[in-house]
Amino acid sequence: MPSVLFEEMTREQIKAIAPRAIAVLPTAATEQHGPHMAVGTDTLLCTTVARRAATAAADAVPVIITPPLPFGSSHHHYPFGGVLSLTSDTFISVVREVAAGLVRSGFRKILILNGHGGNSDHVGVAGQDLVNRLELPATVASCNYWDLGRKALEEKDLLPAPRIPGHAGHFETSMIMALRPDWVDSEALATVSDMSAENTGLDVDLAGAVVQTYGAWGAGPGHTDNPAAATPELGAALLEILVREVARVLRDFGQIPGPVED
Repeated sequence: MPSVLFEEMTREQIKAIAPRAIAVLPTAATEQHGPHMAVGTDTLLCTTVARRAATAAADAVPVIITPPLPFGSSHHHYPFGGVLSLTSDTFISVVREVAAGLVRSGFRKILILNGHGGNSDHVGVAGQDLVNRLELPATVASCNYWDLGRKALEEKDLLPAPRIPGHAGHFETSMIMALRPDWVDSEALATVSDMSAENTGLDVDLAGAVVQTYGAWGAGPGHTDNPAAATPELGAALLEILVREVARVLRDFGQIPGPVED
């Protein structure tokens, strides 16, 4: 089977497939994930979902996965250490420039698949800039991988809906247990507190508004909900649903019109 990884292809292979393929750019972060989990969590999860979904969707549309962007907007985690962050402006610029390189390499459909909550608004801005400000001939979609699978996950009722995605909690810890159990410190996990019932100021419901509160992250333990409830079996089930739903979106994206070019 031909590779779905951009970095494993030659320039001629890329040139041949780009006009009819979807390029997926995974964006993530390198940041603390509680006392119990590796700082590369977001990048591993997003990249795994992207690569598996590309393979699953290959029956309908060729999908090429770029190397992930492992740095995101993570300044809110600085109080804990173990954080490599970009400013919002820098992150948007990097995503925009990488995506522009994909267009110049011949791709006309780009999916920015995000795996870190702090990047959620920024990936949309980058896509808008690419099409509307730089006026590059592309159709760009941007999304969080968990949002593409949220409805299916909630229908399965595998874990409480507010825990999707959380941070270093039940959701992420389960998937890392399934993928890389060596990335979970079991001794540290046994000591984490259950934050499910705590009013931390991180998830404020204000009629759909996005609320940011200075100091809210630093005042807490660096994780949400209850990581200790995680199991590798749950993680495998979550990943299966997420991969299926992202693959479905890739197939659908492959069917929509591309850019209008002269």
